[in-house]
Amino acid sequence: MIEDIRYLIIFAKIAEFGSISKGAKALGLSTTTVSMHLAKLEKNLECALFYRNTRKMTLTHDGQKLLDTAKVMLETYESGLSDFKQRSIIRKTQLHISIPAVFIHNELMRCITTFCEAYQGLTVHITCDDSRTDLIAENVDIAVRIGELPDSSFKARYLFPLARSIVATPDFLSQQQPITHPKELINMKWIGLSMRKNKRILRHQHTGEQVEISYQPHIYVNNIEAAYRLAKLNAGLAAPPDELIQADLAQQNIVKVLPNWTLEPLSVYAVWPANIPINSIAHALIERIYQSFNSKIV
Repeated sequence: MIEDIRYLIIFAKIAEFGSISKGAKALGLSTTTVSMHLAKLEKNLECALFYRNTRKMTLTHDGQKLLDTAKVMLETYESGLSDFKQRSIIRKTQLHISIPAVFIHNELMRCITTFCEAYQGLTVHITCDDSRTDLIAENVDIAVRIGELPDSSFKARYLFPLARSIVATPDFLSQQQPITHPKELINMKWIGLSMRKNKRILRHQHTGEQVEISYQPHIYVNNIEAAYRLAKLNAGLAAPPDELIQADLAQQNIVKVLPNWTLEPLSVYAVWPANIPINSIAHALIERIYQSFNSKIV
């Protein structure tokens, strides 16, 4: 019975995100574990809960009927746990947060601001740097990280996806041969980020074809906004977050390269030292950030 409740909570989270891997990230579990629990639930109920193909998952008729019950269990679990954490938070007067500079104009900053308003007497130190901060050396309580996480002793929680696009100026592209396939991007001029690998994975929006490319940048920077600025100066291709490029796209100052191909989004995580207690002010902020971004997902 207890196992079935766990399976239902996992089922509800998969349905919320429409993906086993994204549901697993939200729950802090491995994709293999979540997939196994879903399979056990379907076996126990003797029915399929999702239609699956290589591109997406959709609920079956039985899955749709079960979803309301599963949602109630998930909401009860999340709200109850959140209430308990809020009641028992260990007070701390100082909190050091490290975030990528690209998030200065992101919803993340608003979330941190409203959190500070709720905890009077709390002093927050925010380091804005796209390079990865040494949590221990810099005495950081929470670091927000973009992309793959190395194996380490730190704890981590998935927060939200970061959509991005490959862009360039019309002037830059006018000097190139017409681009029809991602492989043609390999030998073009790129602005690279010193903290990221020089690889990109693109998927065709209609055919589902997936292509991974590797390239050698001719300019490196350690800041996403600097890379985007260089792209706007005709220095080459860049892959900034979508939220950074909207105004320039509308004014046609820059354009998306291969608009029928989607660049794989990056995952954004909160990372913190393993010895920070679960009822700490740091955990409360991580939960607030997660809820701020994921309560909007339908």
